[in-house]
Amino acid sequence: MKNGLNIVIADNNVQDRESKKKVMEGMGMKVVLSTGDGSKVLDTIKQRDVDIVVMDMILPGIDGIGILEEANNIEFRKRPIFIIETALRMENLVEQAIQSGADYYMMKPVSSQMLIKRMYQMVESRYGTGNDVCININDEKPSDEKVKNDKDKFVQSTIKPGYVYSGDLEMDVTNILLEIGIPAHIKGYQYIREGIIMAFYDRNMLHYITKFLYPSIAKKYKTTSSSVERTIRHAIEVAWRRGSMDTLEEVFGNTICAGKGKPTNSEFMALLTDKIRLEYRSKSVS
Repeated sequence: MKNGLNIVIADNNVQDRESKKKVMEGMGMKVVLSTGDGSKVLDTIKQRDVDIVVMDMILPGIDGIGILEEANNIEFRKRPIFIIETALRMENLVEQAIQSGADYYMMKPVSSQMLIKRMYQMVESRYGTGNDVCININDEKPSDEKVKNDKDKFVQSTIKPGYVYSGDLEMDVTNILLEIGIPAHIKGYQYIREGIIMAFYDRNMLHYITKFLYPSIAKKYKTTSSSVERTIRHAIEVAWRRGSMDTLEEVFGNTICAGKGKPTNSEFMALLTDKIRLEYRSKSVS
């Protein structure tokens, strides 16, 4: 895919930033830097044209606020879009980040699907999908060549939002559960994740959910089958109460809607497992 977005990822968690890098590069983006060092972020955005910086607030060398403050003193040809991801739940910190120049602020955990959607929404918001002129930092009218380059780079390559399957089963299951609205800190999230992965490799697990699936999950997490069943049901209830119905309908298609109520445990896990299996099959055929 011709995409052309130059991305910087800054996160202390190596696994998180590498998983983001894998998904973004799979979509045709160019990750020019993936680091846990804030100082390297500053060096890179000074020396190279960067379109989007996705960064945590807490970084060694220089933190997220420091990067934003320093960026305000740089005369960019085109200022990067700064997207903050953090687990810090402090309203004053959010306000400070926005005042310092952050374009968007997301609370962790964030699924790759949601992050990609927000990235493209920010690009579209800044550059538009029908505008032929993009204004640079000095508010000067750009040359015809620059207009063409910017349009090719941002407009013509904008993709339709939708879940991006990486091919890494554990990552894909994790991301789709977060996107649906099941928080990672509740037990049901872990049980559903484990159950879908088991069922992906063994269809019989879903045919005999109480006989095989629940006991298998219970054995791994040293609990009881009845506890697994109740905990999964609670997690689905949380998704239906707090999650976005638009997102649920996007993931499940026409099989659910607000009027039908939430699916049973077996329906929920079967739908997700089959959806992922079909996506993987279509990728292998193509």
